[in-house]
Amino acid sequence: MRAQLLHLSGPLRGRTVTYETTVRVGRAHDNEAVLADDLVAEHHAQIDFVQDECQFHLRRIGGQVFVNGNEVEEVILQDGDQLEFGQGGPRARFRIYVPIGAVCKPVHRMLADARDVARASGSAAATHTLWRDLFTQATLTLKVGFPVLLLVLAGLSGWLGGFVGGRPLTEQLATRDELEALRRQQAEQARQVPPVDAVTQGELEALRAAQKEQQEKLATMARRSTTVRRVQKELAKGVCLLHGAFRLRLTDGTWFETEGEPWEVEYTGSGFLATAAGHVITNRHVIAPWLEIEPVVKLIERGAKPEFRFLTATFPGRSPIAVPVESIRRRDDDRDVAVVQLPADQLESVPVLPLHLGPLDGDDQTAIVVGYPTGLAAMLARADSEIVTKLQAQGATMSDAIAELAKNGQINPTITQGVISNVQERVITYDASTTHGGSGGPVLGGDGEVIAVNFAIVRDFAGSNLGVPIRFAVELLPK
Repeated sequence: MRAQLLHLSGPLRGRTVTYETTVRVGRAHDNEAVLADDLVAEHHAQIDFVQDECQFHLRRIGGQVFVNGNEVEEVILQDGDQLEFGQGGPRARFRIYVPIGAVCKPVHRMLADARDVARASGSAAATHTLWRDLFTQATLTLKVGFPVLLLVLAGLSGWLGGFVGGRPLTEQLATRDELEALRRQQAEQARQVPPVDAVTQGELEALRAAQKEQQEKLATMARRSTTVRRVQKELAKGVCLLHGAFRLRLTDGTWFETEGEPWEVEYTGSGFLATAAGHVITNRHVIAPWLEIEPVVKLIERGAKPEFRFLTATFPGRSPIAVPVESIRRRDDDRDVAVVQLPADQLESVPVLPLHLGPLDGDDQTAIVVGYPTGLAAMLARADSEIVTKLQAQGATMSDAIAELAKNGQINPTITQGVISNVQERVITYDASTTHGGSGGPVLGGDGEVIAVNFAIVRDFAGSNLGVPIRFAVELLPK
């Protein structure tokens, strides 16, 4: 595994250089990457490959270092990261070069690959995959420690088979017990704003500190970019908070119950207005969340039907709007996009977001993500303390809280900016921050047009998120 730098600007611009070992970057001639630039320190930064982790570490030595626009002291690099040595200094694109025959595969990746194999080919094939990787792809340290692994492999194989042997094992479990466990986990979060004594002052202050930091970053972005200012002042008003709750109706017409009451899932997501006729684009898993819960899928296969108790869309400065569930349109394939249609007469002055209908400009590497990550929690952290105290004292439901925040003009999406690291036919990868609740929000390019629909986080790569190219959602809109 070697570090490779595509030098985008500076003295080496246009050159792609592959480095054998440690990469020291600086102005002095004893560096591996010599950048004769006044903004670069004599010994500016260093990139090291950590064999046992199979990862590249970048650390600052004598000058400012920015990764994807964010200043860092030390960071684990990902393939495609953009590096800047000194503010306004030389920029380079980091690549991971893997020579033929190179051996390096971390254990977590081996396990993840084995799980993927198991889903398609069964636990026996997965076990063979794991063994082969351990013998052929493990680092030297892991091979030396392999006898220790043998002692736990039996337990590991049992865990792996149980996890990915898939449906045969899971079908033996009591669906009711599974859903009851889910219900207990979700009850407080789904039904009620946490009371004052359930949230420590430290937690509240941490949330507010994070919000303040994000607002400062947004202000900095807005000063630098007219597109970000336009998103902040105009287009963000066309991004809505989706809030829904569903239950399961059994074949005899009754609700599925746990502990004597209807089992219910309540959640939030994001969406955005795509046409003047009221069409809102979001994720399929936001308007059909039951598809993501395996015990529910099993009940549906046995004849149960999911039914929304409610589904609403709330735009900044507006009251919640009921979503007509009969208007839901979703794709038949695995592309995670869907469309609903709201009454157009309730959307006066809500901006329609412009959609990018052609191929992406290869020079535009900007990704601006707008949405409601962490849902209600983030909005409560931003809200006036008096409103939060009032809601908690009332034991307000999520619906009550959203309605109250909307009435006070405190429903506003989060805006983050990052860099596009990869564009493929079916997915776009970027590092703009987001998390659960941000699903379904728009990803805009540098020209302010929607290029993708945010849908997932790459858990194995910090700061990497995925979007479905907008063309897959456009195909659901009326011609």
